[in-house]
Amino acid sequence: MAVKILIVEDEVLVAENLAADLTDLGFEVTDLAISADECFAAIDKLVPDVVLMDIQIKGKMNGIEVVERLNEQMSIAVIYLTSNTDSATMQRAIATKPKSFISKPYNLGDLQAAIEIAFQIYNDEPQNEVESNDASFSSVFVKSGEFYHRINLDDVLYVQASGSYCTITTDSGEFVLSMNLQNFINKVPRKNFVRVHRSFVANIQHIEKFDNNSIVIHGKELPISKSYREKVFKNLQRL
Repeated sequence: MAVKILIVEDEVLVAENLAADLTDLGFEVTDLAISADECFAAIDKLVPDVVLMDIQIKGKMNGIEVVERLNEQMSIAVIYLTSNTDSATMQRAIATKPKSFISKPYNLGDLQAAIEIAFQIYNDEPQNEVESNDASFSSVFVKSGEFYHRINLDDVLYVQASGSYCTITTDSGEFVLSMNLQNFINKVPRKNFVRVHRSFVANIQHIEKFDNNSIVIHGKELPISKSYREKVFKNLQRL
């Protein structure tokens, strides 16, 4: 199966040439995006294996800020596309832990090697395996006010990304965690917790009804992204 790549590049001609080169090299280009909004929309439709991210893109957010947001919500392999960039910008880019950098104009051999290495490193990282394993604990303690409160994991309805935090919703109330959604998934890997959207993890035990685009848990409608739809439906027994 070909490595799926999302290109985020605001120079349309450069993006189209890059897409053609990647296709010739045997990769699958999932989409082209010129801004943060288009990038997030493309990922909601289909999560790529690798994101090629230009640092300077259209809109209010630059490429580094987009990657910072993605890191808060999911684990994904990123390769930055760069031209001459100042030291401060490069340090900020490095802090987002990309898998590689590619200078523009790029060399085809370097581009192919960077993508294949980034994809291999990403697949070998242990945090990408933890979601498939069930946790040995049935409850966790979450700080609320001065005390840590026990939450039975079976009582969790859903978890929502809130920037660098995430919010756990239960019947008894909401609890804010000082970790992003991806860290929650890594730390609490349970089979009944299924990612339904870039911003939501749902407890399938509490789903009341669903259609192709959403699920409903205790009256709350949560969106289902196309990229997660197949996995969600595999966990829902239909007659």
